[in-house]
Amino acid sequence: MSHRPIATVNGRLHGVLRSGRPGRPLLLCVHGGGCSGDYFDMPGFSVTAMASERGMAVLRIDRPGYGASPAPHTDAPIDEAAALLPELLDVARAALAYPAGPLVVVGHSIGAAVALRFAADGRVPLAGLVVSGLGDRPSAVARDWLARLQRGEVGHEPSGDFFFGPEGSYTWRGSAALRRAGRPWRADEVFEIMVDWPDRFAETAARIRIPVFFRLAEHERIWCNDSPSLDRMASAFHAAPAIDMGILPDGGHLYEIHRRGPDFVAALLDFVEHVGYQES
Repeated sequence: MSHRPIATVNGRLHGVLRSGRPGRPLLLCVHGGGCSGDYFDMPGFSVTAMASERGMAVLRIDRPGYGASPAPHTDAPIDEAAALLPELLDVARAALAYPAGPLVVVGHSIGAAVALRFAADGRVPLAGLVVSGLGDRPSAVARDWLARLQRGEVGHEPSGDFFFGPEGSYTWRGSAALRRAGRPWRADEVFEIMVDWPDRFAETAARIRIPVFFRLAEHERIWCNDSPSLDRMASAFHAAPAIDMGILPDGGHLYEIHRRGPDFVAALLDFVEHVGYQES
């Protein structure tokens, strides 16, 4: 199963494709802020490797302004990235040596907002949608940080405290793996996700017509994750045939690199199997 760099015809969006087995699902993985598509292939914490073990193909992208992809052309990088995905998927399918199976999009954090906009657009048939590390309302801690950012008291890169659970929920191996994927933050998307996104969540969710697997970490510090928030967000997906909403225990925002990260990845891959399984 090979890794192959691909890009849109105009070169505005790049990704890496790992092939799988004929008839098995294709995962489109969209990363969050401050990292590249390598977030989904970190040594020891690789979503790509776990999916590959099940014969799934994986396309992990570099969103505009990250990794191999040039900076966005607009002041709305979330929508811009979503609009570029269909073309990149066409290139990916052509690069596979077999017909791709059902497509499931996996989005984390800001990448989850991109995934939601892409799914809501409906231009590309999807079997399912996986969302993690994203909410509809920033937490009190995040709102306080945003206010200080707008006053110029802090830089646009959030503190590392936002991303990890308590001591013991992760090890040094997680932090070391993250350095492989880490990239400078972009101020434009920080403001877009914190200021504009809360007003767009419900409208976007209402247009989703596929099954949704939605998770927030127990120790999430960027987004509200209490029971009323989960209920409110779940109810917004009123056109989706199924919504599996829940909390990931014993971890923080970057859950994949916590001790229980593999449990989450296994669960999301089970969801992919359920909504799009086709054995070769």
